[in-house]
Amino acid sequence: MKRVIVMYFSPTGTSGKIAGAIAGGISQAMDCQLETIDLTEPEVRDREYSFSDQDILVLGYPVYAGRVPEVLQAPLRRVKGNGTSAVLAAVYGNRDYEDALIEGQDILTEGGFSVIGAGAFIGEHSYSKKVAAGRPDGEDLACAKRFGEQISDKLKNSQLAAIEVKGNRPYKDPMPDMPFLPKTTDACTDCGICADKCPMQVIHRDDPRIVDQGCILCSACVKSCPVDAKYIAAEPIVKIRGMLETKFMDRKEPELFL
Repeated sequence: MKRVIVMYFSPTGTSGKIAGAIAGGISQAMDCQLETIDLTEPEVRDREYSFSDQDILVLGYPVYAGRVPEVLQAPLRRVKGNGTSAVLAAVYGNRDYEDALIEGQDILTEGGFSVIGAGAFIGEHSYSKKVAAGRPDGEDLACAKRFGEQISDKLKNSQLAAIEVKGNRPYKDPMPDMPFLPKTTDACTDCGICADKCPMQVIHRDDPRIVDQGCILCSACVKSCPVDAKYIAAEPIVKIRGMLETKFMDRKEPELFL
């Protein structure tokens, strides 16, 4: 094996941490090169990628309403494998991952990959700082690294057959259109961090209070603001947050497929 490529879309950093830990476990166990492709950056999502049967791809992404995020659909279909082994890491906010793994597997299989491992991991919910607060934590990252080591054992033993994951076809309906925008309090210092972190580049760098249409409500701006000046106050989001903070506070653990 020549390379381990860790590819992720990670607006709030959770998917990147998990995918990185898995890939690190593989690359250390197999003593091979590790490369990173961050699809959170718009210009990176626009590129085409092709991998060989000597590579392994670790793909990390957040779960949006039980699905692969819509913003990733076209970019992932530009990623091509040539009998390339792949590992999926879907990160959800302690509610459910539903069809996010099986959809990710289908997309990569259509692109020429064989998904030999997959995991559903937990990250702090994008709509709340209370639901799965601080996750992935040390236990999650250690689990992800061990998972990578288990993947390396499969590779060493040439166990490259595709696996079965949980999920349904047809997939559940996507999240309904919610054309809401984050708001900004007077605490804003114009530091511009939110604009830098926005994966859609809809926040104005010269005035972070101005947000154009195209926001995907990923909460990267909310989570990254050092003075808590960004927030999402749309009534549907507030209701979802209340539901999550009422029903989904118990700790869930990663679910792995090998």
